[in-house]
Amino acid sequence: MSAQPTVERTVVLHVGMHKTASTYIQKRLRKNRGLLRRHGLLMPARRRQDKILLQATKKGSWKQWRRWLDRADAMECQLLVSHEALSWVLTKPGKDNLHPRGLWLAKKLQSQGWRLKIVGFIRDQESYLNSRYTQLVKRLKVYVDFKSYVTKVMNENTISECDLMTLFSWLKDEPSIETVMIPFGSAQNLNGRSIHERPDPYEQLLAELPLPAKLAEQSLPARSKNQQPGRLGVALAQAINNYCAEQNPLCLRQHKKALRNAIEVLAKERRWPEEPFNGLDAELRATIRHRYGQTNRDFCQCFWPTMQWDDFFPPQPENLPPDISSDQQSWESSQLKALRDQLIADTVKTGQKGFSQG
Repeated sequence: MSAQPTVERTVVLHVGMHKTASTYIQKRLRKNRGLLRRHGLLMPARRRQDKILLQATKKGSWKQWRRWLDRADAMECQLLVSHEALSWVLTKPGKDNLHPRGLWLAKKLQSQGWRLKIVGFIRDQESYLNSRYTQLVKRLKVYVDFKSYVTKVMNENTISECDLMTLFSWLKDEPSIETVMIPFGSAQNLNGRSIHERPDPYEQLLAELPLPAKLAEQSLPARSKNQQPGRLGVALAQAINNYCAEQNPLCLRQHKKALRNAIEVLAKERRWPEEPFNGLDAELRATIRHRYGQTNRDFCQCFWPTMQWDDFFPPQPENLPPDISSDQQSWESSQLKALRDQLIADTVKTGQKGFSQG
């Protein structure tokens, strides 16, 4: 009697990109970690463990990877690692400045008898940049206006990179890597069929893993808390960032987490997320779409050869930012200034050297 063929050992990397429900996916993966492990899929229990593997990849260090591969081997499991920053890290050049980290990792895995599979979620650049901006402003990492932020991303190599060929063209050089790119939130699936309900990204990821088809139905639900703070929350975060940067940059660095948590709480209390931030007017939408038009076509040719970009992400109808009267702007500015001062006073102890109110 011939032996049963063994399942090829596989490392699956869920690489994001940013702002494609990665936090939600990771929360639900961890909530169902035991269920997944019983069906042959091992994953780190905590986000910091994924981050350790991310940093090991960034540095070209194999030790942490070998530890997880040994563990997966012993448990007869495949290995799943999920981190949205992987899309950025894997494209970075290694120590030789010639080959990206993704190819280094694929070769190392291959030498140990493991294959690599990449699963990424792809979002159109217009909505991505709008969403990414609100996230970075909320975290007090960006204080410029939206148009300046978009211009910087389009012209420079930044952490918000969304040129898809910059991020993923390295995959063309290693055909042994299985690659699946999922259009995030699209009304079309990869086969060109219409999707009547917005797909669940967790279920879309599970469909690409070596798991029973009905496992998603058995999975416990999860909710993501990564909510944007709304138009006024973004304005308040900008005001706090600018004010603290001028008055006391060190204090801003020391209390950044407390300040951004306070902004989130206030935004939720005042229901600001009900009026989402939207910095996209018709002109800026067209500028972004034109900037990434060619690279999106190249990406489709590589990863979606039977589909066009507009099939997944048709141009959106004009959705102008809210038209705010000068009186309302003046009132909002006064209110935000008062909230800024109150929030700083409540979060950062008043009277701290180098901080003045007013």
